[in-house]
Amino acid sequence: MANQVVSVFRLKCPQCGEGDLFCNKNIYKYKGFFDMPDSCPKCQQDFQIEPGFYYGSMYVSYGLTIAITVAIFVAMTVLNIFSIAGFIIADVVILTVTLPIVFKISRALWLTMNVKKSYT
Repeated sequence: MANQVVSVFRLKCPQCGEGDLFCNKNIYKYKGFFDMPDSCPKCQQDFQIEPGFYYGSMYVSYGLTIAITVAIFVAMTVLNIFSIAGFIIADVVILTVTLPIVFKISRALWLTMNVKKSYT
């Protein structure tokens, strides 16, 4: 279980934990941002399981986005600096900055939830 969590955050193959999930390792580089290899270079796990497979990662992304928004709300409330305008500005800025990270983590998490691991 711990190895799977580490492989999600390191954006590695959920089966072997070694192969990269994305061709472009730089999260903020636009060119090739969405590119994924068809299979793991180490264990040959198929990353293109079926057409439309990654549509499910949108639900994971939505959940992560809601969690970030709630965290911003709670932090502003606890620090007693909450205002609607400030919240909206902070939320838009933080979500824009974390968008590439959330996108890749949600794809990695969705794939991990649907692939059995073979490493220990």
